[in-house]
Amino acid sequence: MSISVHTNDSVETVTITIVGSFDFSLFNEFRDAYSNLGKVYKGYIIDMSMVEYLDSAALGMLLSMRNSIDAESSIELKGANDFIKNILMISRFDKRFDIH
Repeated sequence: MSISVHTNDSVETVTITIVGSFDFSLFNEFRDAYSNLGKVYKGYIIDMSMVEYLDSAALGMLLSMRNSIDAESSIELKGANDFIKNILMISRFDKRFDIH
């Protein structure tokens, strides 16, 4: 389980990549990934292509992120497998996030 952050200042985006289980054990690391950047970005991409497991704590962390960053900034949930994408859709996350 790990998180990596890559910023692209030329297009004002941040990519946060999550590897392994996305659960409560990543709470502080995930929050730090978007809140300690020093500036507001236009777009945040959560790369979930290597997420094997997601629990309700992860859903709460995503909602907390949505509430914490600028309302004008977009958040894209990208690369989730079909099982995780189904959880996101059932939870109606498509209303608050761009899911690809």
